[in-house]
Amino acid sequence: MGDREGEGAAYGNLGNALYSLSDHRKAINYHEKALKFSIEIGDRAVEGGAYGNLGNAYHSLGDYRKALEYHEKRLKIAKEIGDRAGEAEAYRNIGNAYSFLEQFENAVDYFVSAVDAFNSLRSLLKSQDNWKVTFREQHETTYTALWRSLIRIEKFDEALFAAEQGRAQTLSDNLLIHYKLPTSLSADLTDTKETISRLFTELSSPTIFLATEGLTVYIWFLRRENKVAFRRGRLEGDRRERDPIHALLQSSLEKIRAEYSVRSDRTFELSMEARGEGPRKLPLLHLDNPFKPFYDAVIDPIVDMLEPQEDELLIIPNGALGLTPWAAVIESMRIRTVPSLTSYQLILSVPEGYHKRTGVLLVGNPSLRKLRKPLHCAQEEGDLHCAQDEVEMIASFFNTRPLTGRQATKAEVMKRMPSVGLIHIAALGDEFTGEIALSLNPVRTSKFPQRKDYILEMSDVQAANLRARLVVLSCTYCGRGRILKGEGVVGIARAFLSAGARSVLVTLWCVDHEATMMFMKSFYQLLREGKTASAAVHQSMKRLRESEEFSEMRYWAPFQLIGDDVKIEFEADDDVNK
Repeated sequence: MGDREGEGAAYGNLGNALYSLSDHRKAINYHEKALKFSIEIGDRAVEGGAYGNLGNAYHSLGDYRKALEYHEKRLKIAKEIGDRAGEAEAYRNIGNAYSFLEQFENAVDYFVSAVDAFNSLRSLLKSQDNWKVTFREQHETTYTALWRSLIRIEKFDEALFAAEQGRAQTLSDNLLIHYKLPTSLSADLTDTKETISRLFTELSSPTIFLATEGLTVYIWFLRRENKVAFRRGRLEGDRRERDPIHALLQSSLEKIRAEYSVRSDRTFELSMEARGEGPRKLPLLHLDNPFKPFYDAVIDPIVDMLEPQEDELLIIPNGALGLTPWAAVIESMRIRTVPSLTSYQLILSVPEGYHKRTGVLLVGNPSLRKLRKPLHCAQEEGDLHCAQDEVEMIASFFNTRPLTGRQATKAEVMKRMPSVGLIHIAALGDEFTGEIALSLNPVRTSKFPQRKDYILEMSDVQAANLRARLVVLSCTYCGRGRILKGEGVVGIARAFLSAGARSVLVTLWCVDHEATMMFMKSFYQLLREGKTASAAVHQSMKRLRESEEFSEMRYWAPFQLIGDDVKIEFEADDDVNK
């Protein structure tokens, strides 16, 4: 019996190898032999797998009817033997076959079943963040296929619900656990329609939810108490790129790095005749503005729906759009981003007293002298006197003392973070993840410094029980991270949100030291005057833009606010800094 099992497995492996080499007809021959052996020895699991492999091969040959036949046989066996993963894959593959047959109503039914099955499997991973993120990314095509199929049959509201269901799931799971919200609310938030309905009563700003397919951008426009409006936009880029939108974004950023300058005081009129209103005035984007394609694809399709008095726009980006400097795309409006509607609803649902109003932690210029190349970072790892000047300037607003130099150890920062309402860190960040280099812990387990002794990693932050109303990461690359289709930009900024921060201000690229100092001085002055973080960011960028020294886009455009809009109370609170 063992030899028969081995022979059948060998045929299956040969079939898989040939399939990967696109020799589908030979693959079918070997999978049929594997199927025969599995039936002879009575191995239902292997039999189901063989049916699935045959279905995939026939699908690749364009014989979608034959593919359906085999995938339905696999589905039947998976249900019989309780193979939930096999069941989910069969649902997805049947949906794909119906989609290629342009029977989108049928495709939707099977994709819904596939998503439900994958979600139930995902729930078994409990609180393992990395596992959940990886699992979600592996099955991204299923979630995407569902909302795209709904768009094909013009069920745009349902498509929004489906796209939201697959967006930043792991972050939302973490927030549910972290905030310990009532069970009834947790149950409501698993219902995407209920989540969006709740938001309609709470949205303070017009909101756009973005999803992408190649270079096409799908846009859902949401406003309080209004129905959802659906629009499309298209970016002009190279479709041959693996991620054409990311490639286009990188090209735009390269122009900024080349000290590209864009200035214009002119305006242009956008017709709002459909509502019987006068023209809305928005800053003209110069024809050579490197981010004009993003304006044309994302903002222009919805600009007629913006009310003249509205000055803020909330954006739920997708994939590489999460790294877009939206302030450079539309200068006239305050911009905030959030990873998903559900995570935003969770933040808004937290009781008002949860996030601390007082207490400040200022960290600047950690000592890195004993470390050799502590980060993936293009910047030299010497003393960051500018970062020390920055936090000392901010400390004067709060009548407190910052942690600088050797005092800015990872252990001390971790100890203080949970007890304050404002965290500001000015240090070096990793070029790929945004993770932050701090001073070495005084007590180490090894004679030689280990990464865990000085790097504030995403896992460290997520394990902290933060109550911060605002986190400001004035670090190189702190807005960076892995770009994932479902979870968004997974980096240090997301980790702070996941750990309980209500709002996080990041920079998307390295900013000139003097420009940063000018921005931060303006930002905290405006906060002290009672402005919200969103308004303070917007006005501080405007001051840079209108200055003689820092008018170029590379100086003012990278500042991005993620999460809720907040106000900060300015009271002396020396206790947390002693």
